[in-house]
Amino acid sequence: MHRRREKAMKIAAMFRLTATVILIQIALGGLVTFSFVDPLIHIVWGVVAGVVALVTAVATLRLKPVDSQLRGVAFGVVGGFVVQVVLGFAALNLSSDVLAWVHLVLGVLIYAMALTGMSFAQRREYLSAAQPAV
Repeated sequence: MHRRREKAMKIAAMFRLTATVILIQIALGGLVTFSFVDPLIHIVWGVVAGVVALVTAVATLRLKPVDSQLRGVAFGVVGGFVVQVVLGFAALNLSSDVLAWVHLVLGVLIYAMALTGMSFAQRREYLSAAQPAV
């Protein structure tokens, strides 16, 4: 039981980190929009955010016993990132305000998914702590 609780705590912390890097990414996107920073900074931090999200997803998929809700959130975050990359480069190359707005909204939704993953992992931690040791 003790190891299960430690893994749940680790996953919750990883989702917390994922949400934090995504929030920074959203802020950098705003700075790019108003020409305060170069788009390359947003792109590089996007790679960092994507790697953090992917590592979190892989750790989530390796959880035993399987948690289908957490797996769904992990797939949603990674899938959202894939679409986000395409939207971001399309918005940049086409200079499309509409695509930029869709890119922003999807970023916020990915952030919300990361927060949801954190919440689910914390619930898993709480439930595993409440079960008696065998």
